[in-house]
Amino acid sequence: MKLRILGAAVLFLTASLTSVPAQAQAASPTCTSAPQRPAGMRLSWHDEFGGQALDRRSWSTVMDFPGRAGGHYHNTSYGSYAVDENVVLSDGKLRLVTDNKPVVGTDPAGTYQYTEGFISSHDKFFQTYGYWEICAKFPAGKGLWPAFWLIPQDRSWPPEIDVAEWFGSIESMHSGLASGTWPDVRWDSHWATGLNPTTGWHTYGVLWSPGRIAFTVDGKPTSTITGAQVPDKPMYVVLNSGTWANPDRGGPPDPTTPFPNSFDIDYVRTYQSK
Repeated sequence: MKLRILGAAVLFLTASLTSVPAQAQAASPTCTSAPQRPAGMRLSWHDEFGGQALDRRSWSTVMDFPGRAGGHYHNTSYGSYAVDENVVLSDGKLRLVTDNKPVVGTDPAGTYQYTEGFISSHDKFFQTYGYWEICAKFPAGKGLWPAFWLIPQDRSWPPEIDVAEWFGSIESMHSGLASGTWPDVRWDSHWATGLNPTTGWHTYGVLWSPGRIAFTVDGKPTSTITGAQVPDKPMYVVLNSGTWANPDRGGPPDPTTPFPNSFDIDYVRTYQSK
């Protein structure tokens, strides 16, 4: 289903983000900056990835949501198995690596052609509504599927908010909402091309409020969803690299895909109304 893009909502979102750091709006080379509040909001949680290792007080590397095949493998749409060694911190950045070295997994058992990096804030941080943002650089290559998304803390599905989901085979960024009840899932999706997410650092955000979700790139509104399908329950952050396995959406990796590659994140920040 096509998104409804509302002029009034776009104007509201633009006003709400006037205090987002100027360097984030301009997509600076590094995006590193002290957190600043969007208008009328306070910083509720963040990670600047300045340590030597992943902060386990904030993040888990085990999947815990409906539809997963195990703690380290999403489902058959993916060709990659999540391993902790693919979660790397260096130079103040998080690098979620994807590689083409086959691995024998145990959760679930099997042999997987690719590995990925996966982290989530489940049971560590979650909130209802607010502004959620990352500064990131996406990898280029056929079959790559890195993503920034939100999932309910209560282990239900849907809903799911896809803030920035890059499909390397078709060079297109997806943002949107899954809602309803399984198996009658409604998808409100927006596809954007020409964003150049693989050639520089950009911010990707979502302003989520009652009955309304608005997506941004570099502080500029890109699409808006309104209606009763917008969730009203606490959700948490998921960041992962990985590969697409299915023949649609451009198909899986091929010999042209560079390995290893990484989905690089400078920071993740969330805000709530004061």
